[in-house]
Amino acid sequence: MHVATPADLGSLLRARRKEKGLTQTQLAALCGVSLRFVSEVERGRTTAGVGLVLHLCARLGLDVDVSAREGPPR
Repeated sequence: MHVATPADLGSLLRARRKEKGLTQTQLAALCGVSLRFVSEVERGRTTAGVGLVLHLCARLGLDVDVSAREGPPR
């Protein structure tokens, strides 16, 4: 899945969490973050800290790759 927005990332994390059979509460406890944080990330809220989002990705077995896009920055 191409991730271009916080909502895209939230959808990806939600789907992966469900694939793993985890509740939001379980994921929050596993990562040492609040349930509210997990909920906001999954809803695409932009207030989430990048470091914590990357921690969620790592705990779900997801790699985050960044590559240069062609054309002007958006």
